[in-house]
Amino acid sequence: MTLDPARFEKACLPDDLPPSLAVVVDTEEEFDWTAPFSRQARGTRNLRELPRLQAVLDRHGAVPLYVVDHPVASDEAAMGWLCAVRGAERCEIGAHLHPWVTPPHEEAVTTAHSFTCNLPAPLQRAKIDALTEAIAARTGRRPTAFRAGRYGIGGETLAALAAAGYRTDLSVAPHSTFAAQGGPSFYGWHNRPFWVDAGRRVLGLPVTTGFSGVLRGLGPALAPVLDRPALREARLPGLLARARLLERARLTPEGTSLAEMQRLLAALVRDGERVLTLSLHSSTLLPGATVYAPDETARDALLDRLDTVLGWFAGHLGGVLASVSSIDTAIRHLPSLKPDPLGSGQTARPMEGPI
Repeated sequence: MTLDPARFEKACLPDDLPPSLAVVVDTEEEFDWTAPFSRQARGTRNLRELPRLQAVLDRHGAVPLYVVDHPVASDEAAMGWLCAVRGAERCEIGAHLHPWVTPPHEEAVTTAHSFTCNLPAPLQRAKIDALTEAIAARTGRRPTAFRAGRYGIGGETLAALAAAGYRTDLSVAPHSTFAAQGGPSFYGWHNRPFWVDAGRRVLGLPVTTGFSGVLRGLGPALAPVLDRPALREARLPGLLARARLLERARLTPEGTSLAEMQRLLAALVRDGERVLTLSLHSSTLLPGATVYAPDETARDALLDRLDTVLGWFAGHLGGVLASVSSIDTAIRHLPSLKPDPLGSGQTARPMEGPI
């Protein structure tokens, strides 16, 4: 399944918008990522660690978006804490759909069905509605920002979000593919904000993923080639990265070093990107819950990387740490189309046909 970026209108950005970085936290249950998916895996011990993360973000004045899934929305204590932080204007709360733990439970639990986009359209809408109502019941507000678990976004998912009143989607992962597991492919995608629908009801903010190195301009075209099993087994992507020729990275402290994040940010800002999103999982805060933090030492090192890169982005690149809602609002307040400032030579155009 592929979303064609050519079908979506790139959003115009304010002329005075500085490089702006939003932090998005996939706030979810902990589960064994190597085991089969299970409806019973709904533990939320990791949520007790959220204050550690929030303390790092507070030091920089960052207002994160916590996108919460159904097990989290069902945790009264965690939601109470999140609402208190939001009430102090220190965070925002959105939705994060893990279909296997979200009612209604009509589908078989399989790897393919862990991607929301693979479910029948009515079931996608029913699960989105159930999650939305669960969050609204705990917080008193309907969430307006959404990220699909496992980046399982598709055209029918986007249509369901628009129908449910969402304003911002943060699910597209450029230069990546999950096709081997039955998921979507995002080859050919960019990091630029885009409009999901012709009526501009929903704004898409991609999961910042890109390239650094002297060959970074070739990165989008080479990504599918470098992902071929034979080349990965030959470790060609790693060789290119170590030679500083071509390095692909996602903007996250999970599995990405501080130097890799800095090189990625510097390259993207130099190339004109002004809207960026840094992502991580709440479950990583619980030592041993994910591969990214097997123990407390690794967890603390991850938080140190986050702390350092946020300060570096503001101090070295002159960027600002912005909330998702403030970025959304700034873009929505612009008038209609302008030429694409990223140099494509084209003006943005509306989608062709319904999503």
